[in-house]
Amino acid sequence: MNIKTFKGFEEIYPEKVDGTDSWYFGQWTPCSEAYEVPEFKNKYPGTRLYFIEYPSGKVFEPINQEANVFLERPVYEYKDNSFGIIRYDFNKEVIQIIIFKPECSSVKTIKEIPFSKVGDMVNLRLIISPFALVKHDVHNDSVEFLWPKEINYEFEKNESLDFQDDGKLYLTKWIEDPEYREEIIVRDAITGQIIERSPGYLRRMPGGSVWKMTSK
Repeated sequence: MNIKTFKGFEEIYPEKVDGTDSWYFGQWTPCSEAYEVPEFKNKYPGTRLYFIEYPSGKVFEPINQEANVFLERPVYEYKDNSFGIIRYDFNKEVIQIIIFKPECSSVKTIKEIPFSKVGDMVNLRLIISPFALVKHDVHNDSVEFLWPKEINYEFEKNESLDFQDDGKLYLTKWIEDPEYREEIIVRDAITGQIIERSPGYLRRMPGGSVWKMTSK
């Protein structure tokens, strides 16, 4: 058995990034969500976010740790081999969308949004493809796109947005009546109207493909 030792990473558990077999990430933070940072009363030490390439084991830390700054879990975009990261800066009270491209060690901030525009930070995340910042309102069953476009979609109860592609939104909906099951729902990205509905599950795979497990 080949055992590779990473010294100085005793608090890091590598997790696989969805959509790729080549990358893992490790996140060190005293809290699990950005909205918990104010509880530290300006003494949050900052998130450390590591990228680990497989199988080489090479470790990257493209964004420096900074006090009162929370870094979200990375999202992988296969089309240009890049990672999208939400950076919550509680010093400046802004949210930044950062793109990291490991092939050229490029780190670029492509959008900055004030805290006041997003309200609370619950259920705020990046989706692909392309990258978009969305906020899911679970109480009202809606999703608001905050960037790069601004639009609000009303969904059905227990419906969750997974990704977008080619002018369509791909969602899953869980149902319990009484047995648990899921549906795949495809909506038009402009109107939000349902184009297709089928029983089953979606799974994003490495190589840019998506597995659609359904009856037809």
